[in-house]
Amino acid sequence: MRITIVLLALLLTAFNDEGSPAVPAPISYWRIAYSPNMPAWMSGTEGNWYFDFPNQNGVHYVYTAAPAVRVGQTITMHFAITGKGNFVPTEGTAPARVRLFLQQQGDTLTAREPYKRWWSIAYVELKEGDFTLSVPVSPDQWSSVFGRRGDEVPHEFNVAISQLANVGFTFGGTFAGHGVYVTGGTARFILKQYLVSQ
Repeated sequence: MRITIVLLALLLTAFNDEGSPAVPAPISYWRIAYSPNMPAWMSGTEGNWYFDFPNQNGVHYVYTAAPAVRVGQTITMHFAITGKGNFVPTEGTAPARVRLFLQQQGDTLTAREPYKRWWSIAYVELKEGDFTLSVPVSPDQWSSVFGRRGDEVPHEFNVAISQLANVGFTFGGTFAGHGVYVTGGTARFILKQYLVSQ
């Protein structure tokens, strides 16, 4: 059974990056966070959510409220990138990439809570084209803030999955969520589908 993540945008609330009180979300329920040169939300409609990459630091996190997710399911993102810009990670030497992202409720984004954010080990290097990134919700397929895989800390991984706040994707290079921008042209990211399936 495939469960497409469909949320009622008018019911969704979110804190801004400074921790201000919750406010109603706009029509898009895909939040762009910690990204100083980006809008706060993706544009478009279901099956065609999009944003344009900035020409300086950078797009970092994109997420939405999590549905019920359990170990053994699979998260799949179908997306496209259009344009001929050069993708540049803000830090590190690895190529610019996108990964799937999971965030536990109550995450304070500090080093004291390294097991409340998880990234897929699998990734897609950014370039023009159509892509699918599909990752099982299995401890060995996800990495925490300091790079420990879920199968090294299975209890912490399972707690995070049972208490998810957000799901989405992040951009970076050596560091999964530290951001990507474009030089020498323009590029657009188009989210076609993000789903959780059996």
